[in-house]
Amino acid sequence: MVSPFVEEYISPSLAPPNRGNLTERIRYIMEEYSKGDVYLLGRATYEMLWPGWSTQTTGDGPGPILNRMKKYVVSTTLSTAPWKESTIITENVVEAISKLKQQPGKDIIIDGSASLVHSLMGTDLIDEYRFLVQPFIMGRGRRFFPDGTPQTKLRLVESKMLSFGSLALTYQPDNK
Repeated sequence: MVSPFVEEYISPSLAPPNRGNLTERIRYIMEEYSKGDVYLLGRATYEMLWPGWSTQTTGDGPGPILNRMKKYVVSTTLSTAPWKESTIITENVVEAISKLKQQPGKDIIIDGSASLVHSLMGTDLIDEYRFLVQPFIMGRGRRFFPDGTPQTKLRLVESKMLSFGSLALTYQPDNK
């Protein structure tokens, strides 16, 4: 199952001062990561995450979970991916992800990577979308689904109010 997980997609410089209980949010995010054994991400997200998370191999944070996962980076510009268990997908992305889906194991997690998610929409590869809605209105910022995103009808399959005021929503494409 391929599941993009959108925790929040805003610039830290735009974030409000009170972002809820960070410890509880991280615990929830770790639960989401634990549902997968493959982490699929785009180049920009990979370059943002690997320097910090790759060194956190022990402890209570997301680092140990991410370091155990196989990572597949979709990129036409990366030549190396130094994070442990990382493979670069440079071409035939849909075919490569289709093969990953056929392998036994847990979910394939995409965290952020808006360009990658956008490129996979309409391919029938995304099985569900997981959103973590934060209790504040920014009034500005980058859209996760840009103009030109294929129209996709979604069906709500799970909703959960979290103790820190956020809402966890899981949707599946209506054709699944």
